[in-house]
Amino acid sequence: MKEKIKFIKELAQSMNENKIETVKYEENNFEIILSKKKKEKNVIVSAGAVPQNIVSNTVPTQEQVVEVQESKTSEETEEITGNKITSPMVGTFYSAPSPNMPPFVKEGVKVEKGQTLCIVEAMKLMNEVKSTVSGTVKKVLVKDGEAIKKGQTLMIIK
Repeated sequence: MKEKIKFIKELAQSMNENKIETVKYEENNFEIILSKKKKEKNVIVSAGAVPQNIVSNTVPTQEQVVEVQESKTSEETEEITGNKITSPMVGTFYSAPSPNMPPFVKEGVKVEKGQTLCIVEAMKLMNEVKSTVSGTVKKVLVKDGEAIKKGQTLMIIK
């Protein structure tokens, strides 16, 4: 446990030295997300029909350890059905091949099986996520540049 605390402090110090806003580290059963301390203690993040409450705790290095917990709100009343497209890995979601290009897909657009839907960046490698079904994109649940987990639903196609 002491090694993990030391590791967290070193990560936080490195964040300050390199002016990094957020760091996410995942290994076996150990996962940590560090982000710069904000004025608000509770922030609600809505990922489409699955809102998540982010609860912040302060560590001695003035950084936050963020724990994600699911919460239910009135926004969950309308459930979207269809085929869920999930992330194959932990990384960063990108809706377009580059910042100055249009997104691969938008809500309401028809897609074919095997068509590229988005990119997940992991360790500087760009991994295309392809559609497993043909249909119409009903909802994109992730914002461009957002950190995502393995298995997280990115969009729904019906």
